Amino acid sequence: MSELSRRRFVQAGGVAAAAVTAGGAIAAPASAAPGGPAARTPRPVDLRADHLRSPLGIDAARPTLSWRFAAGPRNAVQTAYQVRVASADDRLARPDLWDSGKVAGAAVSAGYAGRALRSRERASWQVRVWDGQGRASAWSEPSHFETGLLAAADWTARWIGHPAWSGEPRPQSATVAFPARTARYVRLNVTRLGLPIKEGWPYKVSRLQLAEVEVRDGASGANVALKAQVTASESYTVGGQWEPKAITDGSLTSDDAPFGYTSMERKDQDLASPIWLRIDLGEERRFDRVVLYPRTDALTDDEKTPNFPEDFTVETSGDGTTFDTAATVKGQEAPPPLHGRPEALPVFERGFKLGKRVRTARLYATALGVLDVTVNGRPVSDAVLEPPYSTYKKRLVYSTYDVTELLHRGGNTVRVELGPGMAHVPPTPGRYEKLTRSDGKPTFLAQLDVTYTDGTRETVASDPSWRAALGATTFANWYGGEDHDARRVIGDGDWTGAVEVASPTASLAARTSPPIEPVAVLRTRKITRPKDGVYVVDLGVNFAGWPKLRVSGPAGTTVTMRPGELLAADGTVSQHTTGSPIWDSYTLSGRGTETWHPRFVYHGFRYLQLEGLPSAPDDGTVTGIVLRAANETAGTFTSSHGLLNDIHKIIDRAVQSNMYSVLTDCPHREKLGWLEQANLVFPAVARNYDVAAYYGDIVRNIAEAQTEDGLVPDIAPEFTVFGGGFRDDPNWGNVIVFAPWQMYRAYGDTATLRAYYPNMVRYVDYLTRKASGHLLDYGLGDWIAFDTSTPNGVTATFGYHRAVSALARIAKVIGQEADAAKYQALARDIGDAFNAKYATGDTYGSGSQACDAFALDMGVVPAAKWDAVLAHLVDSIKAKGYHLTVGEIALPSVFHVLSAAGRDDVVHAFATQTGNPSYGYQVVHGATSLTENWDGPTSGLSQNHFMLGAIDEWFHAGLAGLGQTDDSIGFETLLVRPSVVGDVTRAAATYETPRGRAASSWRRTGRRLRLDVTVPPGAKARVEFPLLGGNSGPSAPADARRLGVAGGRALFEIGSGDWTFENPAS
Repeated sequence: MSELSRRRFVQAGGVAAAAVTAGGAIAAPASAAPGGPAARTPRPVDLRADHLRSPLGIDAARPTLSWRFAAGPRNAVQTAYQVRVASADDRLARPDLWDSGKVAGAAVSAGYAGRALRSRERASWQVRVWDGQGRASAWSEPSHFETGLLAAADWTARWIGHPAWSGEPRPQSATVAFPARTARYVRLNVTRLGLPIKEGWPYKVSRLQLAEVEVRDGASGANVALKAQVTASESYTVGGQWEPKAITDGSLTSDDAPFGYTSMERKDQDLASPIWLRIDLGEERRFDRVVLYPRTDALTDDEKTPNFPEDFTVETSGDGTTFDTAATVKGQEAPPPLHGRPEALPVFERGFKLGKRVRTARLYATALGVLDVTVNGRPVSDAVLEPPYSTYKKRLVYSTYDVTELLHRGGNTVRVELGPGMAHVPPTPGRYEKLTRSDGKPTFLAQLDVTYTDGTRETVASDPSWRAALGATTFANWYGGEDHDARRVIGDGDWTGAVEVASPTASLAARTSPPIEPVAVLRTRKITRPKDGVYVVDLGVNFAGWPKLRVSGPAGTTVTMRPGELLAADGTVSQHTTGSPIWDSYTLSGRGTETWHPRFVYHGFRYLQLEGLPSAPDDGTVTGIVLRAANETAGTFTSSHGLLNDIHKIIDRAVQSNMYSVLTDCPHREKLGWLEQANLVFPAVARNYDVAAYYGDIVRNIAEAQTEDGLVPDIAPEFTVFGGGFRDDPNWGNVIVFAPWQMYRAYGDTATLRAYYPNMVRYVDYLTRKASGHLLDYGLGDWIAFDTSTPNGVTATFGYHRAVSALARIAKVIGQEADAAKYQALARDIGDAFNAKYATGDTYGSGSQACDAFALDMGVVPAAKWDAVLAHLVDSIKAKGYHLTVGEIALPSVFHVLSAAGRDDVVHAFATQTGNPSYGYQVVHGATSLTENWDGPTSGLSQNHFMLGAIDEWFHAGLAGLGQTDDSIGFETLLVRPSVVGDVTRAAATYETPRGRAASSWRRTGRRLRLDVTVPPGAKARVEFPLLGGNSGPSAPADARRLGVAGGRALFEIGSGDWTFENPAS
């Protein structure tokens, strides 16, 4: 359980002791600190299986076991290790599962190689290591892992749902019948449209929209138009989604792509010029009716079917030129909406008795939707919003919960409540919709396996014997909010039987990364009353999570809560950055003090507008529950510079707010896994949080979203299909190559490289097929750049070259030598083509900052021109008053090339600006999380995006100087290269590397500089100490190996331990 236990503060309705202030970083789950004095040999600690501490329910029968080291003496190395695995702690001395024996090497992980593990098998394991003198450490404390249900046969549970939420509705249609005739062509000629919709805009839009058109022969029943060619007088075409041919594809709804046909936008329902659709049956066919199926994925404000043809004619022709009227229709009523909504969300219960003492109890559970499970009224874990995102029809993730302590002899009850989540997002007129989609209505699968102390086992599994009811949550939409009516108490007569439903997924997979959990509580900082009966609560910072309400009053009183990031001019909450309208509501039961928060949705917000309160609020009325994936804190940064610290904080808060089951773009408007952030801003995530397991799951989602032709879409999972560059851009899709490469660099993870190498090859081959002369020219460009002159071809080819270069390195690492040579050659060809196309004098492309940064970062600039191109970039930045004009794609490249060239002074000069565009502009204008645009606080876009967070890598590795060398893997060789720049007088960073804690901390006073370095056992470091003002080399420990002086720095090589370097006063 995390420090902020959901069992304590969510279920009991209290407020956890931990809190966060408006100016502070959001708290993270604490890690246990190693204790005791360091041994002479490295001491292995922090044991993990598949990057997780003592995981339950893993589905890897041969997990990877890893360890780190406690702080130790100087120059401590590991020369060998031994891992032993047993079925219990007391069998480790003579392990019955696996003993690696003494294995030479410095590796801090080992793949389990014992007998194949069985389902539900718990294993104990420990490790010892040998140092450089051949001395063995003591055995580590035992750690554990446990397998889940590894085979389909292990599942006795069945998928169940509530009768009111089960079954697929029959698509509704309108049929136009006429005397039978024979013709080849059928034309629908529309002169008036039905009810318009807003389509996310304030104004209503009229279009002709149809999911399907059938042409049927009443005698045979055949649809003679199936797969027929279609032409239209006009079409708003988005390939694979909306296009004329989609109305004869056999899909009768627009719930899934391809959706159907949509015309261009029209101003009125009455059409000045008709809209027509012509269907070519291929040959003359007999038919006597046309069947029209409406759009089903959207509704009008009054919950009716939109944009259905109202006045039209059905016409036929033999030659496609001369048409005769078969039927004239006036005032056609649109079919009723497909998706009705039950009055409340489903609740399920199963009572059972236990007659013996319980040794262990494991609950395996998943759902299509969002699952909330209690045993005897207590939450089964701290995890919320379960299960995580996945491509649900391909794979659903199940979690394993240890519920041993929740059970007792005698009667017990398991209770499951379901919400629709991202799996089912139907139209919700009057509430914000980013998208509508459905993989099916909420259903679940649960299996409780109880093992008694006598070794026998009993199973309680979901099946139709469970009872079902409609609960107190009357509405939940992943985007629009959640409503709860506390007066709805389930009585004995409200229960009915659950129904068995078909499995909604092709496979079940165990959770492989940390779940979303509450990690902090925010308290009210300020309350205002902008209008009578309207109160606005300021929680101090922008975050993602839940508002928690504490209130008392008469039964039936409804309190409405509207979250937002900014305030309008009149002091009310503005939702123009988040999507609107979004709200939660709570209707009181009237029974004393009541507490409530959403459970099936979440929001991104700072302010909460309260309407309908029975009395004025106080500081205890609202608290904020901060949620995020429970990835452990891995690093820290601080400096003497308040603005830089604030920039780090707003980046970190944006990372946390979007670190849910995938890395989302924003926690409100979209909640989608846009992929460019996952690789371009990887260091801002990985240097602050341990994401070794988390990124493994991200890559799996990306691979599942890859299409047959190799395309990696811009979002994963691909919950909606966008068009153009919003689906296909090399700087988004190349994450399939670059994320595994970054995982390898950060964690030494070769398993992910090998597992997804075929996906990488398919994607690079896809890009190569799209390239012309080794260049690409499509996509979104350098997104949100101030200077829009950068050619799309420069940006796209940069992404292509980046993918190919990384794939060449990956191929070499995993032993695919022929592929490595092939892709190295391709990367050279791309570089040559890029130079031939875009090199112009001492710059590239349009001469923008982005063009220069891309060329330099690609490594394609000829050596003779490198200094000139760098100077052009620096001069451009200076000419803009040390402002950058680049977007999110070029931003990391700017920092990389400037820092690598020793121009950290330029990075610092930009980082300390407060004019637009800059990070400082956001800070001085009140941002508490990084915004979507450079001028975010004064623009209308999201106030909680981390896509511009690339500078955080420079804070850690550039300013504080804690990085790794270019040839280092898993931080086995640190590069400690602090940048003493500007008015910064101290900076410090720490990082939990795969071998243990590393740190770099420096402080200067005048021309005196002190640098403190910590290197974990088993690692070494190259130290590049700045020589201030021409000072001679620093004092250093005698066992630090001096490498000379270069580039104004004294160079050293050191081993593990704590080291201090200091320039004496001159």
